[in-house]
Amino acid sequence: MSRPDSLLPSEFADLEPYAADWVLASEAERNAFRIRRTMDELDAFHNAVFPRLDDLCEYIDRYPLDAMPAPAARLLRLGQMVMEIMPATMVYREPDVPNSVPPEELRIISPADPIRILED
Repeated sequence: MSRPDSLLPSEFADLEPYAADWVLASEAERNAFRIRRTMDELDAFHNAVFPRLDDLCEYIDRYPLDAMPAPAARLLRLGQMVMEIMPATMVYREPDVPNSVPPEELRIISPADPIRILED
């Protein structure tokens, strides 16, 4: 259950500071967001969300992707953002992939998003 002023289920109140800005619907949005962050911001997000991934997965597994309550969908998006930042935090130690295609030239092609959010 979520509090009226929260974006996430109450069990994830500790992640609420990330709910407004770090929940992005597309891979392209997550990629662009990541490269605009500092390593301190990425590390803080990683350190907050990564340890909660098992709990996050257990929670979102209660719902089908095509009928997901908005708070659960936001948790799923936080999990997707963790996957987006992992190379930066765990491998490259910089927000963008070194020696790669410049961000303005990168075109991310993703499959259709299967998530359908139920209205609050």
